Amino acid sequence: MKLRFLSEETLIDLRTNLEAYKEHYYNRDDEWFDDYFNQKGKVIESKIDFKKPAMSFNEDYSISDAENVKILYESLKHLTINQATQERVWAGLLHLQMRDFFYYRMKNELDGKNDKRIESGVFFKYNSKRSLFIHVLSRLWWVGHMTYDENNEENPFWLTDFFTEKDFSARATLFFSSNFTSNKNITIGILTVLYNWQQQGIPVKREHFVQATKYLNVVGGAMILDVLSIEEVSDMVEEYLSKLYGIESVGGKSPVY
Repeated sequence: MKLRFLSEETLIDLRTNLEAYKEHYYNRDDEWFDDYFNQKGKVIESKIDFKKPAMSFNEDYSISDAENVKILYESLKHLTINQATQERVWAGLLHLQMRDFFYYRMKNELDGKNDKRIESGVFFKYNSKRSLFIHVLSRLWWVGHMTYDENNEENPFWLTDFFTEKDFSARATLFFSSNFTSNKNITIGILTVLYNWQQQGIPVKREHFVQATKYLNVVGGAMILDVLSIEEVSDMVEEYLSKLYGIESVGGKSPVY
């Protein structure tokens, strides 16, 4: 099977005329969607291999989100960064090959006719980076990509498990809104520190993520962060946060760092 995505004209039509089409979304009107997408030129079949992943449909979203980050990323790990930033790819997957997951994950929004959230969950409503971590499918892939640690052969998802264990949606939007967290070394460096804190019994809160990115934002004005190694980022963040919160540095590295 090949991954299918929307033509640019189709994407514009659906996004622009969502008000006219929204009842079909509310009603999960598969017949209408199938008729619409079967029209010539609506859908483009790519050369990208795609095997539909067996997504989790757990009634507890906090459980399924954590599982689905790993499931979707493993299934589509071969996407290039350019492909994974394309709205047509994620909107296409959601409307075509993974529509059942869309119905499941946005059940409350569809039942409640929450137009604002439906729009941001289906399309890229905000700037491109923020949208990637709000869209109901792309955020799973991108959190997987940014937390996947290929250097840890035993469990490359060790930081993914930590990041997704609670407040997934809020954490993803908040943490990855920073330009600096586009760099995987920085992301893994920050998360390594907070993971080690938690392992030492220090409760990790949302503000810790915020303060770490604020600190690197300031430091980034005086040095080029992109040249730093994971260990250098971890050491800097560890020292700053420990002083800020009056916590004795716990040190410690991941199984690799």
